Amino acid sequence: MDETKAAPPSISLSDIDDISLPTGRPIKRSTTFYFDCVIFQVENVLYSLPRNRLIEESSIFEDMFTLPQGESGKMVEGSSDDNPIQLEQTKKKDWERLLKVLFHRHDPENSGPNLKLDEWVSVLGLATKWDMAAIRSTAIDKISPMRNPAKKIALARQYHVSSFFIPLVELIGRSEPLTLTELTDLGAECALKIISTRERCYDTNNWGYDTSFRPQKIAFDLTPNSDNWNSIVNEIRRVFSDHEEYYK
Repeated sequence: MDETKAAPPSISLSDIDDISLPTGRPIKRSTTFYFDCVIFQVENVLYSLPRNRLIEESSIFEDMFTLPQGESGKMVEGSSDDNPIQLEQTKKKDWERLLKVLFHRHDPENSGPNLKLDEWVSVLGLATKWDMAAIRSTAIDKISPMRNPAKKIALARQYHVSSFFIPLVELIGRSEPLTLTELTDLGAECALKIISTRERCYDTNNWGYDTSFRPQKIAFDLTPNSDNWNSIVNEIRRVFSDHEEYYK
């Protein structure tokens, strides 16, 4: 008995060419999984990203991608590795942190990337820069539990986060002086304003009434909307008049 197995039939390229698609069913692109990608360069690294995700999340990128594309026949910026959109003032590490959030947001099985505090600060910065409102809101929520009033105030001033400006009341009303780290986080101008305001809080004669301010260097009762709270907020409004929108 011949146990030699028969060889499988061979298929040539000409056979494949003869296979035709059903007639009457035009080919169309998926509206969900057909990606029109754009090429970015950050530092010395190229990134190919779905254009529609950037448009969905950022009004800045939406405007960029809907502008007229220039002369006919001219290579469009971002269309190839040889002609990427260069983000020259962006650091690679910050960009990749933003992308981690960008491509986790619509994954129903994932609660989002597990980023550290400084990584969320990076995300906040770029989300603010490119007007990514939803991602910015997520970053603010992640940073909010941070117990560092000086750092929060610095972020409030840099990225216009109104809720982060409230810790000014804490810094002015507490008994402990500002630390060197807090002074560094705040910057010279802001730190001097806070120190000056704290000194006025200690000296009741400067404001003309005794009931709301400490005669000694002890912490205030900073219950929101208490006399102490409201008095400090009023002084903050006077001293930080250029940041009125932050502590309304």
